[in-house]
Amino acid sequence: MARVLSSDGVEAFGVGNVLEGVELGEGGIRGTILCLSYFARDDVDAFFEYGLTPTVFSLDAARLLSERARARKRRLRVWIKMDTGLGRLGVPFQAAPDFIRQVGQQAHLEIEGLFSTLTENPERDPDQVRRLLQVRCQVPEWAHLKLSLASSHGILSLPASYLDVVRPGIMLLGWEPSERERMDMDLVRRADLQPIATWKTQVGYVKVVPGGEQVGYGRRAPLSQDTSVATLTIGWADGYPPAMGNGGHVLHRGRRCPVLAVSANSTMVDVTGSPEIAIGDEMVLLGKQDSEEITAAEMTQAAGNVYRLLAAVPPRVPRIWS
Repeated sequence: MARVLSSDGVEAFGVGNVLEGVELGEGGIRGTILCLSYFARDDVDAFFEYGLTPTVFSLDAARLLSERARARKRRLRVWIKMDTGLGRLGVPFQAAPDFIRQVGQQAHLEIEGLFSTLTENPERDPDQVRRLLQVRCQVPEWAHLKLSLASSHGILSLPASYLDVVRPGIMLLGWEPSERERMDMDLVRRADLQPIATWKTQVGYVKVVPGGEQVGYGRRAPLSQDTSVATLTIGWADGYPPAMGNGGHVLHRGRRCPVLAVSANSTMVDVTGSPEIAIGDEMVLLGKQDSEEITAAEMTQAAGNVYRLLAAVPPRVPRIWS
């Protein structure tokens, strides 16, 4: 995704941690690669070796970076993380003006911008915009600093949060970031999000389970009739939510098949009525197949929000880009 965005003129990327930044650097991505979270002492060399931009929200971290930059006879660009109301990472906004000045005194650091994170609470988010703007006004000598507050939710709910830099994430995959009642539906319609990802697996085994037997672990209702069951080569250890066994569906040749149970490495599906099914057949867990679709919204009704759904898919699951 970063390569595609870079080819379209995007010059700055935000990553969740230093390891992701290294991955982009090794992949040939140029421009700003901002590591949005914390870092350890062992991570510092990577900032210089891969041209990454660290986030600071403590003086100890700023001094460490400045000292390492001095030793390399370099200047290092940094962003400052403020807490404008989420209560997570970041220097409290009340203390931010003094903190900015103190970081600015570090001879080998160059402050490029300030950012914060919205609470995604419609009643509180406007206050966060005001707080971030007020901090910049309180340090007029740093009035040139870029400000960033909006991720996907802010982009689709609060135009006042756009400021200088926005940070679209999940909407790049074409999925809505929040419940619709917390977003501006005019902005959602204008965004015209189109899901780009399909999650697939294969049939590993097919058999008929007699009526009266059960499918899956624990106490489960017996089958009411003989049932053709396909065992899929994916389970909760691969990120597929076990809650999908409580009313979820998958697609086989454009036909919806109920999920019966999910175990660690397997998922059992009712394929009664699909006599043509065979080992190796493609099954769609998320996305379109023929005229049918399993949407992210449908899956998250059973499995929680879309962020947790996607984040649970481990790196061992192959990603194929086309």
